[in-house]
Amino acid sequence: MSSIIIGTAGHIDHGKTALIKAINGFEGDRMESEQERGITIDLSFSNLKSGDNNIAFVDVPGHENLVKTMISGAYAFDAAMLVVASDDSLMPQTKEHIQILSLLGVKSIILCVTKCDLTPASRHEEVEFEVKEYISNFPNLEVLETFFVSIKDDHSIAELKNYLFTLSSKERPESFLVRYYIDRVFSFKGVGTIVTGSLIEGSIKKNEKLFCLNTNKLLQVRSVQIHDEFRDFATSPNRVALNLANVKVSELEKGYILSKKGFFRGFKEIDAVFYGDIEHNSEVVFCAGSRQEAAKCLVLSQKDGNSFVTFKFDEEMFLKFDEPYVILENSRVKGGGKVLNPISEPLKKAEKIGFLVTLLEKNFVKTFEILARNHRHGFGLISSFQRFDLSHEEALEVALKLENVFVDKAGLCVYDSAGVQDLKEVVKFIISKNEYAVISANSISLKTTWATEGLTEHILDALTNENILEKNGSLYVKKGVSFEKLEESLNEKIYSILENSGITPDAPYNIYDDLDIDRSLGDNALKALTRAKKVIRLEHNLFVTAGNLNLAMKKIRDIIKNDGFANVQNVKTELDVSRKFAISYLEYLDKFGDIKKLENNNRVFL
Repeated sequence: MSSIIIGTAGHIDHGKTALIKAINGFEGDRMESEQERGITIDLSFSNLKSGDNNIAFVDVPGHENLVKTMISGAYAFDAAMLVVASDDSLMPQTKEHIQILSLLGVKSIILCVTKCDLTPASRHEEVEFEVKEYISNFPNLEVLETFFVSIKDDHSIAELKNYLFTLSSKERPESFLVRYYIDRVFSFKGVGTIVTGSLIEGSIKKNEKLFCLNTNKLLQVRSVQIHDEFRDFATSPNRVALNLANVKVSELEKGYILSKKGFFRGFKEIDAVFYGDIEHNSEVVFCAGSRQEAAKCLVLSQKDGNSFVTFKFDEEMFLKFDEPYVILENSRVKGGGKVLNPISEPLKKAEKIGFLVTLLEKNFVKTFEILARNHRHGFGLISSFQRFDLSHEEALEVALKLENVFVDKAGLCVYDSAGVQDLKEVVKFIISKNEYAVISANSISLKTTWATEGLTEHILDALTNENILEKNGSLYVKKGVSFEKLEESLNEKIYSILENSGITPDAPYNIYDDLDIDRSLGDNALKALTRAKKVIRLEHNLFVTAGNLNLAMKKIRDIIKNDGFANVQNVKTELDVSRKFAISYLEYLDKFGDIKKLENNNRVFL
């Protein structure tokens, strides 16, 4: 079933809610306070079906004090029915709503001149002209069609209804990720927590897990409902209700985002383009999706009527590149723009402005060049969807156009030539201080933390081609070192280190790092030593030589002779070991037939 989201816009009391009711019979003002006052206070949602087509209606309030609510509904519109009363024409909230539609990129306008039964036809055309003339100030808006309607004229309503079914949702690139802004949270007895919102990207399936970005929590989708019908899945764009498990109503709020884990990060500082001029250091309300957050606006530069700005928030915001936003100042629309850099990027002012220019122009090759230069030890592409609205494949395609960089396709990371050289020097230093080092892509990656295995393998192969290293399987040694002899001596080295460390040996991985050897090679050496019973494994990361273990057992037996028992406390004290070692040695002692473990965990002789 194809679906389109159509919202209302216009001044208070121009007939938005009444028009929706005339179209589909839905009474939008459901709250008692709304019915008493005769105005819409909150968003209301309804739908209309015809065959395989569905229209999701979002009715917004027109009161000047409820502009935040209007914005939180309008971000998901595919098209807007701009409702203007023929006995009133353009009014302040009509103009403000038009501005909001333009800022949010709701390009398609259906002009509905209402209350036509109260005015002559000449007045209808006059209102149409006034509204279209005003809309012409917003180049990205287009009035698709004008309808002169009255809720008392069924024919005019039918014409409008038929036209709405000819519309299709605005084109959105296919997205493998989910973005779902919550606008309501409530619960039903026996059902649990329910949220409603607009699915603006991706799809949601019944029983799948979604990640709430704001609470850092995985939630189970029990059921999916679209327009009062249960579905196995929902695709964007759509109004969707979700029954969620593993979460309380009190844990969720309007403005929270559901998505997939690992693709979005929250930041308290973002960079954007603002269409128009705005005062530096101004305190504003930042509106994106159904989220509204207080912010401080720092102006970086102003040129040709546009500004590059940084917004600072008290709470983390999970925004996306090219996401539209609206700014309120003193409860009125100040303007808006698009998010350019949703991730805090520590650049000097001049370079940041140049960086934002590349993002505004969507010149991602230049963008990536700046990032590679400023992230010497690599910048990741895992968040390319959030940062650039690019899939991983698209981001890699851009990265491969860069010069003097190394692109790790599997690791989704881009390294400047300076970073590549840094890693080469790290490897050279290791083999210069330890000519018997045995290294691998994995061991170097673990040691440096910033280098992916793809980059380390690239460097190791390059050094092999330069006759500095020699490769044996996945392992590398200094050129000229006999790999076979090195393996033989490695057992002795590890045994010697364990023997000298007494009854408090270091963890194997620390020993491997000290010896500059690959972990798999070290593990093989330890396995050989344990098979030969020269080393005993007490637990996962605790290996002790047989001689040192016998010494520990003798000391614990002496404790039992002197104190009448051995437990964690007196073993820790007498052997001067940690609790971890004390427990491991006592558990090994339990294997002897002359030792009994009491209920209080004391060990005694039988």
